[in-house]
Amino acid sequence: MTYKVQGMGWTLVVLGSLNISLGVAADAVFGTMDAWTVFHFISAPIWSGFFIVITGVLGIYSERKPTSRGLILAFLILGTLAIVLATTCFVMAMLGAFIDGRDCDYFHPPGSLNCASASTILHGVNAVLSLTEIVMGFVAAIMSYVRMSNLNNDVTSPLVCTQGSNMPPGYGIYYVMPAGKNLMRSIQF
Repeated sequence: MTYKVQGMGWTLVVLGSLNISLGVAADAVFGTMDAWTVFHFISAPIWSGFFIVITGVLGIYSERKPTSRGLILAFLILGTLAIVLATTCFVMAMLGAFIDGRDCDYFHPPGSLNCASASTILHGVNAVLSLTEIVMGFVAAIMSYVRMSNLNNDVTSPLVCTQGSNMPPGYGIYYVMPAGKNLMRSIQF
């Protein structure tokens, strides 16, 4: 089985970078407007984005060394944690779209620019990015788990069929296993 996660790693790096840049831009814009956008100032996209970028970089390096248990295990763990952080970021984005979108102009100084629609749009974009990161985190975790479970099995070797012992020809149990394996060592009692 091939372990191709470099494309997924680059996708995670791009998604995390988008989260970071949009989070910083939103914090800067709403900070200069004196807007009351509490969920933007929590900066969940920035913290989640940094972690997603680190996960993506680890995915890129784990493909370069597909037999390194440490890299694959680290990618598995970070992929799982990326799911948790992206889910948290999604929940914060949805709460922010409803609460910040409603309260932004209420606490905003009179005569200033309208910030409710901008806040809702930025939270919506963040929610879409977070959902994509959740899916990518699941894919990363599943691919790493499958690779870890297949690391000891040489699935590229040819398979042979052998008949069980003490059986007449045409009867009995046939075992299919990689060539060169001992039948008695392959059976778990």
